[in-house]
Amino acid sequence: MKKKLSLALAAFALVGTSCVGVRSDGNRHSVHAEAFNIFGFTVPADDQATAWAKVPAGATIHTAYSSPADWTSVVGALNKIFGFTATHITYTN
Repeated sequence: MKKKLSLALAAFALVGTSCVGVRSDGNRHSVHAEAFNIFGFTVPADDQATAWAKVPAGATIHTAYSSPADWTSVVGALNKIFGFTATHITYTN
């Protein structure tokens, strides 16, 4: 029973770690998306693709930042093995 409960809690922790949202203040908007990475797998979805999907077509992009999540840098590789990644985009219509 304890093993099943532990597995259920671990699965919930992995699935429940991603977040995406849009904040608006007049004509200024910002999108954020976060994801959890473990052994190269992103749970539940790629944060960059998710954030860019929330930006409307024709918007003027002011800033776009993503934490390293590639295999070509030390920090990116560590994030891909076990870590959190985030993307933040600000834009106006």
